[in-house]
Formats: sequence, C-alpha cells, structure tokens
Amino acid sequence: MVKYNNSDSISGYYKGRLIVTRKMNKDKDLEYWKSIANNFLCEGLRKGYSIQSMIEFNTNFIKMVRYKDRIKKPQEEDWDTIMIAILILIKLKVIEEDGDREGLLIMPKRENHSRPS
Repeated sequence: MVKYNNSDSISGYYKGRLIVTRKMNKDKDLEYWKSIANNFLCEGLRKGYSIQSMIEFNTNFIKMVRYKDRIKKPQEEDWDTIMIAILILIKLKVIEEDGDREGLLIMPKRENHSRPS
C-alpha cells in the first residue's frame, strides 16, 4: 500500500503502476535518493556483480512488489529499498526517469488554500 502525505514526495512508477512514494525534506531530497542508489550500484560492481545481473535482480524485485503480495506489511526500510531499486534501474537506463508510464514524479507539498466566500 502506498502512503500519501501532505509533504514533498517522490513517487516511483513502473510500467504504468505506482510502486512507491517516499517523503522528501531538506535532508532526503532527490539527490539524497540518487546518491544512495549510486552507492548500492557501485558496491555491487566492486563485489563483482555484472551490470546485467544487477538489472535482472532489481527488475525482478520490482516485479515481485508489483505483481505479488509477498511483502504483507512493508516496513519503512522496505519502501526505501523499493525506491532505491527504481533509481538503480533509472541509472542503468532500464527505466526512463521522466517516461510517460514509468519513472519518477516529484510532488511539492500541497498547500491549503482557503476559498473566498
């Protein structure tokens, strides 16, 4: 289940489906998330994983989340991992960052506007 909130947020889409939404703030902005994904990617390469194996792993992980109910009650860390997997696939050009059916959507905080009476 994706949580909606009244703050800045980043949402990850895969094949037309909303997969994950995470809050953003001054400490956890888009660059923070991209940096974490890059660190995971670099660590995988250092450990000897091929780019193709990382693409397959992250794609299968997102498909598992997208199509199956294996994660019954995701914890905060689970949602973070899902966002990181999407960002890794964006970095590897598997997902288009601003595609029309997949990628990222950045939403600013919703402002409450009063209607004139």
